[in-house]
Amino acid sequence: MRFLLLALLLTAVISTIAAELSTKDKKAKAGRKAALQKIKEDNGILVITKENLDQALSENNVLLLQFHAPLSGASHELLSEFREAAEHLKKENYAAALGLVDVPTQKELVQEFNVQDYPTLKYFVNGDRRSPLNCTGVRTGSAIVTWLKRRTGVSADLLTTLPQLHTFIDSGDVVVIGFFKDVKSKGTETFYEAAKDVPDLPFGVTSNVKHFAKYNITRDTVALFRKFEERQVVYEPADGHEMQKNPLVKFIKVNALPSVTEYNHVNSRKTFDVGIDSHLLLFTDKTVEQFDAVYKAFHTTAADFKGQIIFILVDSSDTRNGRIREFFHIRDLDIPAVRMINVTGTVTYRMEGDRVTAQTVGAFCRAYLTGMAKTYQSSEELADDWNTHPVKVLVGRNFEEVVFNSTRDVFVLFCAPWAERCKDIHSLWDQLGMKYSALESLVIAKIDITANEVDSVMVDQFPNVKYFPADEHRKIQHYTAAHTLQAWSQFLDKEEEMKKLRHGSDVADEETKDEL
Repeated sequence: MRFLLLALLLTAVISTIAAELSTKDKKAKAGRKAALQKIKEDNGILVITKENLDQALSENNVLLLQFHAPLSGASHELLSEFREAAEHLKKENYAAALGLVDVPTQKELVQEFNVQDYPTLKYFVNGDRRSPLNCTGVRTGSAIVTWLKRRTGVSADLLTTLPQLHTFIDSGDVVVIGFFKDVKSKGTETFYEAAKDVPDLPFGVTSNVKHFAKYNITRDTVALFRKFEERQVVYEPADGHEMQKNPLVKFIKVNALPSVTEYNHVNSRKTFDVGIDSHLLLFTDKTVEQFDAVYKAFHTTAADFKGQIIFILVDSSDTRNGRIREFFHIRDLDIPAVRMINVTGTVTYRMEGDRVTAQTVGAFCRAYLTGMAKTYQSSEELADDWNTHPVKVLVGRNFEEVVFNSTRDVFVLFCAPWAERCKDIHSLWDQLGMKYSALESLVIAKIDITANEVDSVMVDQFPNVKYFPADEHRKIQHYTAAHTLQAWSQFLDKEEEMKKLRHGSDVADEETKDEL
């Protein structure tokens, strides 16, 4: 009896201690929680720092972060879409949070998550900081929302009736439908996984035998329904192989584009998301009489290289395409022109000749794919009188020889003929050349950067002026003042004065050494 009472007493004591500890633990947790400040928001987006990321992860089961570089145009474009997505999710009361990481001030987070390109999206689930998923291929607010929903919910709409199927097919320019006799099969799971990687297209799935019969589908497969070219395109896995995610995703992305994609702000993004690095561009004027024949030849050839090369049309008469013309150094007299580029780098290839036919384009593509095409570096011919005028005319092949020298300073205007501001200042630049023509230690020069490729200098806007001091170390000074005769003159006079001071200092040093 005595032992029984002792046991009961010990149990009561242990229970009391446990209750006290539990109460203290709850109070401590509540205190820590209260100590956490609410994470600052900007337009519904969490402002993420190295100090509050763990808190954001603990408070949100689903967190999508944008690593934002303020100086990146692409980052700013995506940020506006990111805000639109945040607003949409908030209206739906959807359980996902969006956060923004400012790259310049959060370098530790950039390094931790190995972020190298901007913008970059990282997807975190259940507070797991160690293995976020890259969110790629999204460019619009709606695509961001769809991408998140397909990660956390259903990837495709279930289509059960013919009217429902027809409505779905009519709902977009391109829709994707999985035909599976068993919607719980392995092939269906692969289809759902593929849908997660293509958030900008509607996905539906059906097992209705009437749907199979309506569209002549005889086995489990995936079909794209399009409002251009071939209206129904059916996926054909390699013989003897089951449906696999990556080939299926590539098939969908390739066939979501027409045979020839016209270059514009929206379509240029799509071509980079397909996963095909070789892009063939036709620069031609859509307003001229010869356009139909040139385009037909280009379009005909595209079918032979589907899945290997993306064919792109650039309307040279559209002033909004000035930048891409500038990148490929396309002048008016070059048009029509065909260029190839592997988008993993900047090496370009030029189709020789002035005739764009199915035969010439096809031969050029085959030469490129077999490694027989030669890389192209643009340069105009060097004129016989290039250095006889006050303003020297540079081209690609003599640029480095002239600007990187140890005896004469060189002041260069980089211009684009199509840029209105360049046209406005040409006469002023000629006046500058006349003003300093007697100064033998200075060269005033200009170069048409759209027709001449220069690897040693990055030029991102026009007009652009750079100063190359006489030096053996290939120095470049970026001129940032006004584009006026007075401002240029002040800059050059100051450089000349500083050079004299440096020279005087050097002479004094030499005299001191002689005296010693």
